[in-house]
Amino acid sequence: MTDTSPHKHEHKHPHDAAPENKVMENGLVRRIVLPLPFPQVQQINVYIVGKKNFILIDTGIRTDDSYDLLTAALAANNIRHIDAIYITHGHVDHFGAAQKLIKDGIADNKIFIHQKEISNINNEYDEALYGNYLKRYGIPQEILDMMRYASAFFDTLADRLDKVSFINHGMHVDYDGGTFEVIQTPGHTSGSVCFFDREKGMMLSGDTLLSRLSPNPLLDLNIDGGRRKSLVEYIASMDILFNMDIKTVYPGHYETIYDHKELIKNLLTFHYKRMMRIHNILKQKPMTPYEITGGLFKKLHQTDVYLAASEVIGHLDLLEQHDMVQSFERDGLLYYAVV
Repeated sequence: MTDTSPHKHEHKHPHDAAPENKVMENGLVRRIVLPLPFPQVQQINVYIVGKKNFILIDTGIRTDDSYDLLTAALAANNIRHIDAIYITHGHVDHFGAAQKLIKDGIADNKIFIHQKEISNINNEYDEALYGNYLKRYGIPQEILDMMRYASAFFDTLADRLDKVSFINHGMHVDYDGGTFEVIQTPGHTSGSVCFFDREKGMMLSGDTLLSRLSPNPLLDLNIDGGRRKSLVEYIASMDILFNMDIKTVYPGHYETIYDHKELIKNLLTFHYKRMMRIHNILKQKPMTPYEITGGLFKKLHQTDVYLAASEVIGHLDLLEQHDMVQSFERDGLLYYAVV
């Protein structure tokens, strides 16, 4: 695999099938594939779960083409009403249409999400906070300006949620046909959750497990200027999922997964190789995260710099965890060096 773009991790599965918008599996799960306007990922899977009474897992964005496809798929499956909406995490492609479904009377006003996703669903991008932090990483001003434009664009893809209720790790969600257990899997975001039916071995994973990509553990800052170690958290979540008896994973993007252990092994191998490649780059000289990003991704579009830098910072956290690198400040910039 070549590192020509951030977070790319190709992994074909022998059971891959072409997506359709009228799919029933186990008599309980219907997958609806909706379009996205993003260069990295062009589609999202949302899921209707139930026999006669239904819940919706994620919603897609609130654009006319996506919303029309969603409502057409509901009609094609003779689904006239949704009892509740459950959001795997607070990125706009996973919750953008929720409020419109409620406004149009298609769904009850019951939206559930983990509390740690509130800043995400409110698109609380603190320009000053992120700007000061990312400048220390060496990221140039034009990239920071682009992030401000991206934040404004994301605002156009979702209606603000008027009311949400919180779900937590270990909570049980009853649906018409079984019970999900909420499994918190921090990494991609701090409040990412999976929904797991232990009796059936069935998991809806959001962006935590994907067949074709290593989910990008994004840079996530606190108001006090601290940040969580996203990739370290993600690896810990993988350790938990690896030891679970999961038969089928319905992910937020791409194909259904039938061997989650093999997928996780490949993900961990990918991250180990990426970590060691960054270590080798740093053997040349101390570098800022932005300099490392340029050395790792030779042909990187400006719109991908933030995602790529988030990945690099995550792997630097792993290297620090293993006492393989150390950081220091010089002239207002943060540098990393091999120990």
